[in-house]
Amino acid sequence: KVKTNKFADLTWNGATSTNVDVFRSGTLVITTPNDGAFTDKPPKTVSSATYKVCEAGSSTCSNEVTVFW
Repeated sequence: KVKTNKFADLTWNGATSTNVDVFRSGTLVITTPNDGAFTDKPPKTVSSATYKVCEAGSSTCSNEVTVFW
């Protein structure tokens, strides 16, 4: 958290697809290149979120992790 702006720096490895899907609390946030990193900026009203990263369009996913601000 910087000032009042929240963010979550996500990193991953092991995905073999060209792109990955990033989910926040069960909702697709973005499909992004599989470069191993993404920074999410959730709404200010959110006090926690659960993230997972999946190979794009598949059910091959990371473990979930919960972030609290």
